[in-house]
Amino acid sequence: MARTPPRVCLLHDGPRLGGVATIVQELHDGLHDAGWAVDTAPPHPHAWRTARHADVLLAAHSFGPAYAAWALGRALGKPWVVWVHGPLQEVLDEARSAPAKRAWLRWLYRRVPQFVFISRHARTSLEGFLGQPLPDARAHVIPNALRLPRAPLRTAPTASGTVELGYVGRLAPEKQPERLIAMLRLLPPRYRLSLVGDGPLRAALEQQAADLVHTERLAFCGARPRATALAPDWHLTLLASRYEGGCPLSAIESAAAGIPFVAPPLPALRETVPACLLAPGDSPAQLAAAVQQVLALPSLQIQRALDSLLARHAVPRFTDQWQQVLREAAAC
Repeated sequence: MARTPPRVCLLHDGPRLGGVATIVQELHDGLHDAGWAVDTAPPHPHAWRTARHADVLLAAHSFGPAYAAWALGRALGKPWVVWVHGPLQEVLDEARSAPAKRAWLRWLYRRVPQFVFISRHARTSLEGFLGQPLPDARAHVIPNALRLPRAPLRTAPTASGTVELGYVGRLAPEKQPERLIAMLRLLPPRYRLSLVGDGPLRAALEQQAADLVHTERLAFCGARPRATALAPDWHLTLLASRYEGGCPLSAIESAAAGIPFVAPPLPALRETVPACLLAPGDSPAQLAAAVQQVLALPSLQIQRALDSLLARHAVPRFTDQWQQVLREAAAC
């Protein structure tokens, strides 16, 4: 007879939109479909009412929920797991976090019994922040996954036709959308770029790129629901982030939609993204060269690259690995 799965209290305080919220929901649904009982609670003082019935506490990310998991785990004697979605050192540097916060986080993370990282790079970043390696028994790497329908490979642009490029993400400093605008200026006039998303940089970018908007080479599309973010006429999706904790969901979604993508060679991306889809560097000139090179690749090579990426981010593997980690944590 199969064992009854442990009951999980998922501590989550993030917004309902965004990559972290999407992947947290993916895990919730995957565990539920596998017969697990998963209760969700925000990490505030009343969470103990839900947590006390759980066999294991799962902090959905490594800040507020991790603080709550530590407090509740200690008060209720429950095992707890912290899920790390980003490269901690880069995130703290970007936020210019105060020394006091960093000291508190080092104290806390040295006491976490089990971590799950979305990439080896995310693990390495946290270990660098702590100044010590984590034993493998405490550190698990589970790449993100999404349940998505597969679409056939998009038709490549004709030799003289318009080339439609797209970007999906926040217009924020860490995403570096200005690199893509500078890249566009280096490409021939038949290349067009659509920026899907909003954020604090939008007004400045619109002003800087007014000439490209006027000639209809650049479009600011605003935020769209994830289901319609990728336009049906795009030939290529672009990434330009300063850092990533793992493979971005926009890259996985693009691959599932049959749209190849180009990304900078960040450590986390090199773990799962085939080399033919990575630029040699992150400068606008290197991104522009990679765009042209990827569009010139044989369709069979592109299809194999997208298939490889999706296989490494498959939902069954994701759910199975999470079940194993949570069972082991609950048994401790």
